[in-house]
Amino acid sequence: MEIRKGERWRCQNRNCEAEILVLSASEVPDGTNPRCSCGQIMKKPYVRPGLNTFESVKEPHPNLEASPS
Repeated sequence: MEIRKGERWRCQNRNCEAEILVLSASEVPDGTNPRCSCGQIMKKPYVRPGLNTFESVKEPHPNLEASPS
């Protein structure tokens, strides 16, 4: 499992709820999630995916020619 710089990981133990902010990227050799100092597995918090919308382009791209009508 790759742990990337800037990620937040939270302990799943409700009595602990420790959180870490990764300052340097690393990799867990056995491919499992990191563990908290209390012994519980840590997970990244859920982030709801955003919905991207495309707005119509008012001006054509300078490198593209207009199609013949």
